Amino acid sequence: MKKIYLFALTIFALQQMTAQTTHTLTQSNSEPIINDTYDSDGIDTTNALPMNISGTNVTWNVTGIDNSGVINTINYVDPTSDANASNYPGTTIVQADVNATTYFKSSTNLYELLGVDAGMFLLNYNTNSAIVASYPITMGYVNNDLAAGAITANTLSGTFTSTIQTTADATGTLNLTSSIGNTSLTNCLRVKTTQLIDFSLAGGFITGTMDQTIYNYYNSSSKFPLFQVTYVNINAPAAGINNQRQDQVSKLSSVILGLNDSKNNDVIFKAYPNPANNEVSLHFVLTQTDSYSIEITNTLGQVVKSVSMKNLQPGVYNETINLSGLTAGMYNVKVSGNKVQGTEKLIIQ
Repeated sequence: MKKIYLFALTIFALQQMTAQTTHTLTQSNSEPIINDTYDSDGIDTTNALPMNISGTNVTWNVTGIDNSGVINTINYVDPTSDANASNYPGTTIVQADVNATTYFKSSTNLYELLGVDAGMFLLNYNTNSAIVASYPITMGYVNNDLAAGAITANTLSGTFTSTIQTTADATGTLNLTSSIGNTSLTNCLRVKTTQLIDFSLAGGFITGTMDQTIYNYYNSSSKFPLFQVTYVNINAPAAGINNQRQDQVSKLSSVILGLNDSKNNDVIFKAYPNPANNEVSLHFVLTQTDSYSIEITNTLGQVVKSVSMKNLQPGVYNETINLSGLTAGMYNVKVSGNKVQGTEKLIIQ
């Protein structure tokens, strides 16, 4: 089985741009804000991915994929809470995950990358920042940018220059096929980012290149990328690195790979945050048209909250439920259709 592993160091961090609307990404709906958080699942795949397909109303059939078991939680925090943010002047928001800490600047209609700190590897765009997004972004969007700054790799330091191109190059349907079923993500906008970095370390003793291509798929069901594919190539002959390939495939944790009707008629969904405070969001995927209900019950079996959802079409859904008025404790959340249902425990604190 061919495995595509999570890239250990998120070198460029350009893939964290988010989206809210189907075919137009705007700053008000698409940019992360402080206290945003989401989970990304690593993916194993047995088949090649159809990333060469672009255009309008296209279909990407991604077959033979399964969760790898690697989950990365991405948090966006205030720069005042990060001790190193002062190294990246102008930072307005910090992205923190298991791989790296990344520093961004937001201004009117513009989102810029200022730096990436992955411990032994660091990029500081202190000469020229990298444009992540120049809003609005819709099908046919093209943005070319130049960036430059300081690089540190292990104990070696130097400089780098970079060229970046971001395009919204495709719209259509992404069909994910795994061992437990199928998931169809419709009305997707694909954003492609390519970046080439030329670097020089130790006074020019070590030179090389890093190039990365990122494909992000968005639709209106989520603020964050539903599916993401990243390809990286590194060359540094003097360091013994020749055509080193590192690939990453991941999806939003709320995207379930199929509705598992054959096992206890379960609806597979995710409730987050859990434990919750004032509200909880439920993410789930439906593969058939049906009407559904959501019920929250206490330990006595009493229904304390309920929501009805009529005639839902197949797709990815996000339903936020207000928990105000409920006391702290253990509850059950039940999602029910005419043919399927599922239950998950919920803690309110």
